[in-house]
Amino acid sequence: MDDITSILSKYPEGVTENLIPVLQEIQDSTSYLNGEIVQAVAAYLKIPAVKIYSVATFYNEFRFNPGGHYHIQVCQGTGCLLDGSEQIRRELMRLLEIGPGEITRDGWFSLEWVPCLGVCQEAPVISINGKIITNMTPAKVKEVIAQYRKSR
Repeated sequence: MDDITSILSKYPEGVTENLIPVLQEIQDSTSYLNGEIVQAVAAYLKIPAVKIYSVATFYNEFRFNPGGHYHIQVCQGTGCLLDGSEQIRRELMRLLEIGPGEITRDGWFSLEWVPCLGVCQEAPVISINGKIITNMTPAKVKEVIAQYRKSR
């Protein structure tokens, strides 16, 4: 909890407009949010915990379960589905040997299907730890995963 306290102290107490940046910074530090974190943020920003859950569950970026070191989100919006996100999902599952909601044995990768990443004009799209990667193809999936494996 020391990390959380340290992050919260960077922001003025009781300023609710800082909710999203606070949650982003905490998740960057902890990799996911949990009940204890939500309660600490609620007390510090002086807003109900239910409001924090409401905001955090609205955005695809926030997670309430631990993920891999590299958390991969695959867009399932209409544009991405029409442009081949199903092939992208299959290639990721084949390469990583996991399905959605799972973590690779080495703990480095996790997968999640999300409704829309908002970059429809460059579909299909994935996000790795919040970094958007556009115009995905099965061949590009192999390249991207190889790059991330190399960077370990």
